[in-house]
Amino acid sequence: MRDLYQMKDIERLSAGNEGYRRWIDAYTFIVAEEGKGELRIDGLRMLVDSGTVLFCNPGRMIEYCAAPGSGLLLDLITFRIFTSTGQEERPEGQAAYGKKQSPWLPDGKLYPESSYRIGMLVKELRALRSQEAGDDPFRQEMLLYELLHLLAPGRHADSETDIQPSRKGIELAIDYMHKHYREEISRDMLAHMTGFHPRFFSMLFKRETGHSFSDYLARIRIDRAKEQLLLTGGSLNDIARNVGYADGFYLSRKFKQVVGVSPTGYVREPKKIVVYDLVGHLLALGIKPLGASYNQGLRSLALLREELAGTPDVGYTSVEPMLELEPELIIATDWLDRGMIEQLHKIAPTLVFRSGNPFERFKSLADILNRRREAEAFIARYEEKGKRARAELSGLVGPNETAAVYEIWADCLWVMCESYGRGVYNLYKALGFTPPPKVKRDVLDVGQPKKITLEELPDYAADHMFISVYPANDGAERARKVMESDIWKQLSAVRRNRVYSIELDVIHSVDVLSLEKQLDIQTQLLKSALR
Repeated sequence: MRDLYQMKDIERLSAGNEGYRRWIDAYTFIVAEEGKGELRIDGLRMLVDSGTVLFCNPGRMIEYCAAPGSGLLLDLITFRIFTSTGQEERPEGQAAYGKKQSPWLPDGKLYPESSYRIGMLVKELRALRSQEAGDDPFRQEMLLYELLHLLAPGRHADSETDIQPSRKGIELAIDYMHKHYREEISRDMLAHMTGFHPRFFSMLFKRETGHSFSDYLARIRIDRAKEQLLLTGGSLNDIARNVGYADGFYLSRKFKQVVGVSPTGYVREPKKIVVYDLVGHLLALGIKPLGASYNQGLRSLALLREELAGTPDVGYTSVEPMLELEPELIIATDWLDRGMIEQLHKIAPTLVFRSGNPFERFKSLADILNRRREAEAFIARYEEKGKRARAELSGLVGPNETAAVYEIWADCLWVMCESYGRGVYNLYKALGFTPPPKVKRDVLDVGQPKKITLEELPDYAADHMFISVYPANDGAERARKVMESDIWKQLSAVRRNRVYSIELDVIHSVDVLSLEKQLDIQTQLLKSALR
């Protein structure tokens, strides 16, 4: 036997007419116990009703909802697969097994020969997992293996001939509507495409989905309009044409019918927001996020702990922690893994900001969230603070003195740029320092930090050097050796006591609220050393 199977859990999910989401982290059979509705696996849409059986691989997100006027009851049977990795030289001659992670079957519907027997197996598995029935792992595994035998590769439909023609036709129509909503779509066109008389098509569509054809199409288009209203800032006429309507007036009327408010009113309503990395941008606009994350962990945002009290950390590697928050808008940066960003787009409209000038990103976000007044007030406050700091340092720092930020790692040194935080933006924009020529040419103009050796450090050294230490892999020990070296001791900034140690948790973030608070710290460091 090459593969071994282990039962993980069986769980019952119920759904009404609102949409629900669930992250799937194991191989899963989904059996519709009763009701009817729609289920999506990573965007793959399927109609389900009592007796429908589906398979889902791990690392997928499912979305499900009942048809109007109906409920939907689903059983999720999750299991693990262990695959033989070959023979090892053991006395017993046993094979070694490793946990399988790759897809096992295609995601989607299965078409077993004995739906009745599958229903009975699920019922017995559910009873075995209940406290009343106790826990019988051997019986449980036997039932799992029987279920796998009924649903194993080759037992699912190899062609579309096993699917009810009416159900398949409506699924094809739904798929076409989601892919071509920008184009002109009529009931007669879809009826012709699927081989039904228009009136019969309307009856089938209503029976299978619980919605009329026109209502279903309107909801698709309005959902896309919501995304564009939040993400693009385009005019109503432009958005209308992008989602398949003739003009902004018609879009506005349909939008109010479906959503209950006008497009303008929808944009102005406060949104439930989850934010990655740019946490302080939201806080500076007076918005507390529903959930947040940071690439070094939310707890590492030392300067924002008071403002973030009670805000859940949704992590940085999985969308699962945010699903129950049901965000209406997600704000992220391109530092996130591309696969993670793709998953975020499936949960809610997602703004992805690229690295660059933090205040330009801040102003763009403010425009999207209709917080321009709050942004302008914050920027004026920041600029005033910078002006006061320059005045306090005017007699201590010469007009042409240079400054730069450096980070010591276990195997190298880095010269930092503005888009990677560490207070670099403040040095040049708020405090008015000049960068050393090589720092400007090789780091700031490029927009990326530069990795250098200790021997190269004198070429990038500044009159004022701000130093952080990356703690991983004995970074502190490396910093000690750097500062004991002759190269370090000969630097002008070291000899003149113009080196400032900065804590990474305090100085790491590049959001505007952190920058404002870092400015106070940097100013105080300079004043303390130079007086």
